[in-house]
Amino acid sequence: MSRAARRLTAVLVAVLAAIGLAVLPAGPASAHAYVLSSTPGDGQRVETSPREVTLTLSENGDPESVVASLVGPAGPVATLGAAYVKGADPQGHQVLAIPVGSTLDAGLYRLSFQVTSTFDGHTTESWLLFGVRTDVASPIGVDNAVSTNALSDTLRGAFEGTLLIAAGIAFGLLVLTPLSAGRGRRTARVAGTVAVVAALAVGAEWHNGNGLLVASCGVVGAALLTLLATRPGLGGRARLAAACLGLVLAVAPLGLVGHAAAQGPLMTVVAVLHMVSTAAWVGTVVAGAIVTRGVAREERREVLRRTSLVGTSTFLVALITGLLMGNAMVPSLGGLTGSTYGQALVVKTLLVLGVLALALLSRERLRFGRTTPMLPEAVVLVAVAVIGVFVATQAPPLSARYQPLPSTWSVDTAPSATQVDDLLVSASIDPNTPGTRFLVVRVDNVRRPAPAPVTAVSAAVGDGDLVPLTRGEDGQWTTSVSVPAAGPLSLTAVVSRPGMPDAVADTTWTVGPTPGEYAGGSPLTLYVAGAIAGLLGAWLLLLLVEGYLRPRESETAVGADELAEQLTV
Repeated sequence: MSRAARRLTAVLVAVLAAIGLAVLPAGPASAHAYVLSSTPGDGQRVETSPREVTLTLSENGDPESVVASLVGPAGPVATLGAAYVKGADPQGHQVLAIPVGSTLDAGLYRLSFQVTSTFDGHTTESWLLFGVRTDVASPIGVDNAVSTNALSDTLRGAFEGTLLIAAGIAFGLLVLTPLSAGRGRRTARVAGTVAVVAALAVGAEWHNGNGLLVASCGVVGAALLTLLATRPGLGGRARLAAACLGLVLAVAPLGLVGHAAAQGPLMTVVAVLHMVSTAAWVGTVVAGAIVTRGVAREERREVLRRTSLVGTSTFLVALITGLLMGNAMVPSLGGLTGSTYGQALVVKTLLVLGVLALALLSRERLRFGRTTPMLPEAVVLVAVAVIGVFVATQAPPLSARYQPLPSTWSVDTAPSATQVDDLLVSASIDPNTPGTRFLVVRVDNVRRPAPAPVTAVSAAVGDGDLVPLTRGEDGQWTTSVSVPAAGPLSLTAVVSRPGMPDAVADTTWTVGPTPGEYAGGSPLTLYVAGAIAGLLGAWLLLLLVEGYLRPRESETAVGADELAEQLTV
């Protein structure tokens, strides 16, 4: 084995160990297809026995894998039916339903729910608590979801990360190294072989669905990269095209098994682009660091030039797609700073900024004919890739407590008044949060004298039935109602007077969130849009400046040569 191959083997072993250390502590805490919301909701009181329990998932789950258990005051409920896909919410999240075949008595009920994600094959378990004609003192919280196969998740994350980095290094060596002269051939074969082994390990750990796709494509793509390293006679353009094909085959399917792929086809495309561009960027820089050690300055300068070309065409794609994925998975500043997923993204972003600073320094020195060691840039980029693997094992902060308060919501703090004929009907919910609350209606006659007294008021909340209200000593009409969730809610009040037609007042009331929900703060969308615009602007400015300076430097160099020639004469 050559010295470069031994060095690469040591690098890959260190990377694998780093990935294992990164994801091992995260295994038990990771969650994938977890519950975003449910009906009945976690902590909700319902007045009638539910006919089914519906659960909205963060990722599509396999209904045949669902294991559900409902326990109430009389023990386990044995009449739960088989789970089925009921549809999707307005955001496209899958909704599963579990039929309840018997009438539930009053009391507290605890649902245990286990499901396997169709995207990444991870199985997670969640719990929720609701009451039938019984108040719930404290909900369990949907953030309790845990992985039921933590060791499998850890191993799979380590194998997938190794596949991405090793395939990227093999690609980088094929792009940077003059294989016709034999340099780097063994090293590229080692990297390609490691990628093949990693893909086989993924298949052994997860051999159905998307797991089989990742493993089979990974083996074919990595094998192609390995084969190219044994064919020194293949032409430059043909080798480059084949290397690109091998890299895409090896790592593109990894974009199909991440959290972003669960957000729809557009984010799946973004995730695939992110995987391919990241592998190419990281692998080329690491390959450059390997082949530039101990070589002449002129040869090092050529390697740096090629590395800069690959970096120019991949880093911008990797950064923009990474920002778009982060925006899709982290809805708010609170989710960015308050969750392990978001905090890891912050660290990853800071490291990427460091890599960009090193790359700009290297590019500037190269413009003046000087070279810079690539090892620091390669080490930081590998750390970025390792943190990316760690992020993939974490549950994204998509639960209600990390959501920003929707911009279309304006939580009502004063009664909502509607005039119907000669009546001014004011309605409010107190306290203004989800749960069992009081609906308060006040009816005032704007005509003097009043044509008839108000004898009855009934009201409906949302799609519910009309219920009668009771008049208090203060003249206000009240009743107890169940408020299902925060957000806009329709209210209908029907006022009855003798000898006159009923007056119907329709209004919309915005319920405030339960304390702890929608507490994410500002949404990330504007920040991400600004970052992408700034990144594109800075890069275009750099190209313009370099395009302006390069001709002037060439003119200066020509003038210096002419002066030297005159002095010689």
